[in-house]
Amino acid sequence: MISLKQALKITTTIVLVSTMAFAFGNCRGHKDFEKRIEWVASKLTSKLDLDDSQKAKLESIKAELIAKHKEMKPKHESWAKEMATQIRSEKIDTKLLDKMSLERETRHQEMRKFFQTKLVEFHAVLKAEQREKFAELVEKFASRHQPPEE
Repeated sequence: MISLKQALKITTTIVLVSTMAFAFGNCRGHKDFEKRIEWVASKLTSKLDLDDSQKAKLESIKAELIAKHKEMKPKHESWAKEMATQIRSEKIDTKLLDKMSLERETRHQEMRKFFQTKLVEFHAVLKAEQREKFAELVEKFASRHQPPEE
């Protein structure tokens, strides 16, 4: 049997992952991060019927997410180049791959925590009925993007 603390942690993780998938998933085929964020912000604005102050907060969060993504992008690109270099080499340096993996995991964790902070900020400006609509959007998105059961 799991404790209440563990159950809350699991629930929070599921909601966070679902919300991240909603925000960063393949939104109408937009491969560009900024276009995906624009699409998500537009959807949230219309579906949640945000007021002017809520729209301003969402715009601020959107700008911060885009800035953070731009900060992280060169690190991702250098990871891909180094991975390609390793694959082309006569022998793969597994210690280097381990180091690269740890660095990548650290960046992913940093981005996840940053996104979580922004999610909390956005949640704080929503009314109860907007939170319910938002939760429904996340559930709908998650149900459409789950892998088929075997």
